[in-house]
Amino acid sequence: MPLSTLTHELDGGARWPEVADWEATTNDLLQLIRDHDCDALSLGLPDTARALMCASPHSEIRTVDPTSGAHHAYGPADRIAVLAGIGRHLAWAEAGSPLWPGTGLLLPINSADAT
Repeated sequence: MPLSTLTHELDGGARWPEVADWEATTNDLLQLIRDHDCDALSLGLPDTARALMCASPHSEIRTVDPTSGAHHAYGPADRIAVLAGIGRHLAWAEAGSPLWPGTGLLLPINSADAT
């Protein structure tokens, strides 16, 4: 799940303090990746797709072609298409070997959900 979606679900980030410290969570995630303590894939998303992933699920991204001045808006349907593409990419990557979540990670609060 993109952190932007989680932030959106937490009232635009206002409720993050009820769940965790956003900055610490992000730093911990980056540290896990840098330390190779879990698998991470660089998706190499184009600018517009990356902007859609950084925005909330209901946001609209507008682009302007500097040559023609033409405007284009990308919205929720475009974000869903990017997510579907990421899903296909992950399925392809995992076909070679299962993605490794790391060791020493905390169990979910409801350990029954750990399966």
